[in-house]
Amino acid sequence: MAISLNAAKAIYRHAIDSRVADGEGAAWWDEVADEVRDVVAARTISIAAELIAWWHHDWTCINDTPRKAAKRIRDAARTMRLRA
Repeated sequence: MAISLNAAKAIYRHAIDSRVADGEGAAWWDEVADEVRDVVAARTISIAAELIAWWHHDWTCINDTPRKAAKRIRDAARTMRLRA
């Protein structure tokens, strides 16, 4: 499944942070979109979690984990695919 930049933004906002805006900048969004695509394409949740484990520092304050985030990203992508 090819995931456009706009779809990656929607997935990220749904799964990770609904408050993040386009004002973060194109380079930031390009990196996030690449990681969202990698997480969605990963064969397992464990592999997907490893891909974004470095985000963990940002999640410690909200009691989150890479595995939970990877699951939300993949679930959001599936939901969007069903709506398309």
